[in-house]
Formats: sequence, C-alpha cells, structure tokens
Amino acid sequence: MSSNWTKEIRAIFMKELKSEWRSPHAFLTGILFGIISIVAISIAAFNIHVSPTLAAGLLWTIFLFTVVGTLGRVMIAEEESGTADLLRLVSRPHSVYWGKQLFNFIQTLAYAVLLTALYILFNGVHIAFFGLMVASLFAGSVALSGAVTFSGALAARAANRQALAASLALPLMIPVATWGETSLRVAFGEGFYDAGRLAALGLFCYGVVESALGPYLYAALWKK
Repeated sequence: MSSNWTKEIRAIFMKELKSEWRSPHAFLTGILFGIISIVAISIAAFNIHVSPTLAAGLLWTIFLFTVVGTLGRVMIAEEESGTADLLRLVSRPHSVYWGKQLFNFIQTLAYAVLLTALYILFNGVHIAFFGLMVASLFAGSVALSGAVTFSGALAARAANRQALAASLALPLMIPVATWGETSLRVAFGEGFYDAGRLAALGLFCYGVVESALGPYLYAALWKK
C-alpha cells in the first residue's frame, strides 16, 4: 500500500515538474520579481545601514509576495485546464495534494536560497548564525509551501480561483511571516538565539500541521 502511495505522489510531482520545465513562466516570473525587488531595495538603502530586523522583514516580504503570486496556481491548474476529472480517475486526493505540495516546497526552497543569496550579496548583510539561517529558510519553505498549497486546495473548485486562493493565503501567512522574520533576524545577529531557534521550530511545525490537515479538506472538496 505504501508503495502505491509513493508511486502516486512521485507521479504527481513529476507531472508538475515536467509541466514547469516545458513552460517555466511562473518560476521565472517569481525570480524576476524577487530580483527586481532586491535591486530596488539596494538602491533605496544605498549608503544606509540596514538593521538585522529591517533586513529580515524586507526579505520575508519579498518571499511572501513571490510565493503567493506564483505558486497558488499549482492546485487549481487542472480545474482551469479541464483535466481535473481525469486526474480524479487515476489518483487519490491525498496523493495529489502531497505531490503538488512537494513541488511547491522545492520551488519555494529554490526561491528562498537564491533570493537570500542575492539579498546578502547586494546589501552586505552580516550572518551571525549560518546554521540558524539555513534552518529558518528550510522551515520557512515548509510553512510557506504548506500555506499556499492549503489555500489553493480550498479555492480549487471555486469560480474565481486565483483571487480566492490569494485571499485565503493572507491569514495563513501571518504566523509564517512572524516566525520567519524572528528566526531570520536572529540569524542576522539581533535578538536571542533561543528565540530564533524556537521561531524556526514553530515554522516547521506549522508547515507539518498544514501538510497533515490539507489532504483531508482537499479530499472532502474532491468528492463534490
């Protein structure tokens, strides 16, 4: 049984990966938005010392808008293209959800690593705790991808899917932004290490809860 679940999840993930590889408009749009935002911030803050708190806040703002603007479509693509019924015939809702969330997680982590590296390079941000920064980016990617997948799943069968998915994602992002900014701020050298570590742990647990609850809600909507 576990082998079947694994195969289905892998198949959904590979389908999304191949679709994005053939037409990488969404991923490239997110990267372009992030780079433009970083360059604009660097120009605005030229010769100005940016505190760790402000640097973490600005970076997480870029993360949020990049992810919400580009990844929400993953859960609603089949409904828009008219292939949702075919997907229901060959896959189970839990497999579809986890396969798509895995794809969202990989993209979110790629955004986080690339944009953080560029932000640090352009703004000369000091890293006090490199391990905490890595943990923050990883846990933040888990939580961000979970929130976007969760909101997309809820809006998948609605009439105005894109707008509804973005609206549903906003309240889910509040704890993500709070914990993400706290953990990254400490990693940049401001605040207590234990507070940053607990914030990163909170991000990861939040993402796990979303991953656990999301498939059941998606399955309930899937049958309607």
